[in-house]
Amino acid sequence: MQTVLALQVDKFGNAPMNHKMCAPLLGDGIMTVDGHAWKRSRHMLNPVFARAQVSELSSFEVHVGTMINRIPRDGSMVDMQPLCKMLFLDNSTEFIFGKSANSLSPELTGTVARRLVHLFDEALVGMFKRYMLGRFKFLAGEKKWLAKCAEVQGIIDDLIDEEFKAQKAVAENKTAATDTPYNYVLLKELVKTTDDRRFIRNELMNVFFPARDTAGILTSNIIFMLARYPDVWSKLRAEVLGIGDQKLTFELLKSLKYTHAVINESKPPLAPQINFPTNPSPPALRLQTPVGGSWKTCLEPCILPHGGGPSGQDPILLEPGDEVRMSFTPLHTDPGIWGADALDFKPERWARLKQSWNFIPFMGGRRICPAQQNALTDVCYVLVRLAREFRAIENRDETLEYVDKIVFTRESKNGVKVAFVAEE
Repeated sequence: MQTVLALQVDKFGNAPMNHKMCAPLLGDGIMTVDGHAWKRSRHMLNPVFARAQVSELSSFEVHVGTMINRIPRDGSMVDMQPLCKMLFLDNSTEFIFGKSANSLSPELTGTVARRLVHLFDEALVGMFKRYMLGRFKFLAGEKKWLAKCAEVQGIIDDLIDEEFKAQKAVAENKTAATDTPYNYVLLKELVKTTDDRRFIRNELMNVFFPARDTAGILTSNIIFMLARYPDVWSKLRAEVLGIGDQKLTFELLKSLKYTHAVINESKPPLAPQINFPTNPSPPALRLQTPVGGSWKTCLEPCILPHGGGPSGQDPILLEPGDEVRMSFTPLHTDPGIWGADALDFKPERWARLKQSWNFIPFMGGRRICPAQQNALTDVCYVLVRLAREFRAIENRDETLEYVDKIVFTRESKNGVKVAFVAEE
């Protein structure tokens, strides 16, 4: 994987596969293009994420507070999966478009963002069918899907036009700048740097696609495990209580080593069998990262160091057009790397481990996810806020094991049914 993602990265691309399947919806953006076009996208987006990761917790705090207020304090069951997804949906729509869907607060305004999300979800279903059908994608109902994609793009085009008009009015001193909860709104930042409306729309779509679900699913999956491992929750909470009521900043959250160990231990993709403490060998799955793999297309002749020969350990020649499919599951659960307890949920293992190519939930090399630190900071923030509010998390699901549901992301088919015990 290091060869494909870093050492010979220029010999592999996303576009041959992603573009033909995604272009009608996502367009030419950072996820679907290669070469100079990708470098332009990265140049535009990376600075925004770099600035946002250290400045936007006050805005995120409002959404987290709204979610926590919806958690029962009487010990009754709550499904945290939809709540976590709504939390990060509200946050991502506000950061990307400057308008929150307010899905956690339906009484608030958010009509445009909610309609965008609804149509985008419908379009994603069609895109998933195209991936599954491959060359038979025409069977998925191409005409209807393309019309749905056009509706999504139309809403975003209207938001872009609205922002251009607003910034023009400010420049001409006709109106004051509009305040937003976020210091950095992706739409506003892109409008400041380019007047290429199609480019702006494509980048907004490419960022919204992974942002709307992945962090929310990761957070709910962590809660799934914490409800089944009360000793881990107790250790995490002890670390959080150790910082008192200090204001949560990027630097403070980054210093919480055990909390980040819990997040890291929860990021590996699902393994065939996780050893739950109350059931030593259930027909279950290990905690997952929402996205369990990736694929690339070979653009130039290339030799990979492994994959050939009877044992698969010899070099192998790839020709242009060959596809490389990478699954993170074997890598992240290999006993040769992680030890004999590779299938155990054990955050303590991270006290002796360092980040390496053995662990790449956000990919690696030049095309590593630009929002990696933003996502980790937000997930950590949610866990800290929960630890400050509740002394225990209890499982309320009769099914102990993790039942997988996969569309573009991987989530719990049964949700995350838990109960929280509030501080007395």
